[in-house]
Amino acid sequence: MPNFWSKAGQFISEKISGSRTKDNDIVTVCEKMKNTEKGLLSLKNVLQNFLSYYEKFSKYFTDINEALKLIYEDSPFYNFTEEITCKHQIINSEFEEMNKKLNKILAKTTEWNIIFNSAKEQIKIREEKRKVYDHYESKISKINKNNNNKKDLKFIERNESKFSKAASEYVDISEKTYNVINNSLKLSWELTNPIVDEIITAEKILFEGISKSLSCFKNNNERFLEIKHSLDNPIINNNNFTYDPMKYMGEKNLMKRISLNRNVTPHLLPPKKINNLSGDTLEKKMGILKISNENKNSDNLCNIFINSRITNSFGEIKENKLNEFHLIQDEFY
Repeated sequence: MPNFWSKAGQFISEKISGSRTKDNDIVTVCEKMKNTEKGLLSLKNVLQNFLSYYEKFSKYFTDINEALKLIYEDSPFYNFTEEITCKHQIINSEFEEMNKKLNKILAKTTEWNIIFNSAKEQIKIREEKRKVYDHYESKISKINKNNNNKKDLKFIERNESKFSKAASEYVDISEKTYNVINNSLKLSWELTNPIVDEIITAEKILFEGISKSLSCFKNNNERFLEIKHSLDNPIINNNNFTYDPMKYMGEKNLMKRISLNRNVTPHLLPPKKINNLSGDTLEKKMGILKISNENKNSDNLCNIFINSRITNSFGEIKENKLNEFHLIQDEFY
């Protein structure tokens, strides 16, 4: 076994230049083992975290359903959009079922943590044997370079014996390590293949269920247009709503009485407008201004505005003021 200073020197040399003996096949299979173990851990994390993935999908369906409800509630399109929200709820339940299945699959992965334990232990032992072998291989190489020095044959024989033993142990442990790593890789595939099959099967069922739920929504725009045409058709749509702005107005009865009791003075109409009207037309226009007994029950407030403009509560209007009044134009004419 090499002394302390020899081991220290070897350690420093390997940190600078790497190991003296390089086995590319072992390096390759070790890298494969490392990647496989990393993949197993990642797949296990996916199974563990599926709930977080599902919650994001669930929030999407919940949010879009709430938006559709706010937009279309109490509208002619509500029944159609209600179909959409119902299907979204079914899809949510499909994801819940997927989550249950993956939780059961996750329970089958507990053995994954120990698949490569034996291989890792063999790699450690091999590394120690390699260091011993490298030490004596380096020492014998130096002795052979100085082959003219025959002073201490026992020293040479002793180191050659140690080198032979170190080489034999290194070869044995390397073969064992290589086989253990390969067997561990095969075991990892044997354990993982059924898990992957279950995951893909569960995904297939999930997305088939989603596709089936959404298969009825083929001509969505046509359905919207059909509902719109029904809404615009007075024959089909019997639910016409008449808006009454007076419905929620305070003192509306008082405004009605004021409007109905006012007298309209015909001569206060602008002269230009009276002169340009024919007899029938004038009579029709005057009919708008006169408050007859027949239309006293009318709910139309436009008379309030008209009568407010053409009546005078403070006496007869002078001619010059009347002419100024005729020049006023606003939205009521």
